[in-house]
Amino acid sequence: MSKLIVSMATLSSGGAERVLSILSKPLAEKFDVVIYVMWVYAPVFYKIDSRVHQIIIPIEIGSNNEFKRMLWFRHFVKNEKPDLILSFMEPWNIRVLLSTIGNRNKIVVAERNDPRSVNKYWLVSLFEKLVYLRANKILVQTETIRKFFKGRLFSRTSVIFNPVNISEELVGRALTTPKRKRIVSVARLTSQKKHDMLIRAFARFNQTHPDYTLTIYGNGPQQKELQDLAVKLRVGDKVKMPGAIKAVHHEILNAEMFCLVSLREGMSNAMIEAMCLGLPCICTKVSGAIDLIEHNKNGILIDIDDENALYEQMCRLATDRQLSEKLGKEASRLYGELRIDVISKQWTNYLNSLL
Repeated sequence: MSKLIVSMATLSSGGAERVLSILSKPLAEKFDVVIYVMWVYAPVFYKIDSRVHQIIIPIEIGSNNEFKRMLWFRHFVKNEKPDLILSFMEPWNIRVLLSTIGNRNKIVVAERNDPRSVNKYWLVSLFEKLVYLRANKILVQTETIRKFFKGRLFSRTSVIFNPVNISEELVGRALTTPKRKRIVSVARLTSQKKHDMLIRAFARFNQTHPDYTLTIYGNGPQQKELQDLAVKLRVGDKVKMPGAIKAVHHEILNAEMFCLVSLREGMSNAMIEAMCLGLPCICTKVSGAIDLIEHNKNGILIDIDDENALYEQMCRLATDRQLSEKLGKEASRLYGELRIDVISKQWTNYLNSLL
């Protein structure tokens, strides 16, 4: 009987969580037993295949104590004897690798962000790289991220893109959907996503394009701060934050443009969905964007933290309809490469090669 343990922080809304929800069905079809183990309690946002067992460590032990969580995971792995452990996200990867020292488990760690853009004290970075040597394999989302790993770590690293989670009938649908004067973004409301820059650029844009609105879909700790900023810049009535919405692709079809202005990314699920819908996208030069977007062909790339460039490109797309249509049409072609069945097969083949 084949058994897989998958470790992650939560199954709340987020990019890694969305990928895990998509993978739950093919993993359940591949392995006899699949167990999702969460290190933090949070409500489940995405649908998970019913064959997948779900365990939340703080509920099991009645505590959030770090040492107790790691000790519980160590004993759990010893008792379950999985054929493979798959761990998502760097902080939890470290916990998994440390918790299983001395065990002879095969472990794959999946990086879901761009480690090149995370500033850490050099001793912490060295420690994490040494811990990662315990992993049998490292899985990343882009070739850009793979280049971060050197020597033995590089030789253990492979790339699988994120799958795009939209139905085939929605591919390119934004190209034929009647437009409203909307700019949209989909990302958690955190400092990493630079929504403050987006709102400031929109406030400037709105001075010459007063009929437009900006809608930012997502939850997060910065919501009040961002709402206050919009009010301060006199666009409080134009900036909307409706929270995280499961079928958000239906909500953004009528937008004129999509913006992703993060400081760093692994590969943004929201970005690839917007592209496959056929929306013209403005993205900062983060991992994922620079791997999939060819500037002025299937999207627009701007430098990280470049508010002026963002404002200028908003104005450009608002006035050049021919460019917008061309970018959206070319972007939608990504679907063939990122379809769920294509990416899921890459995942199962990859995991199967390790058994």
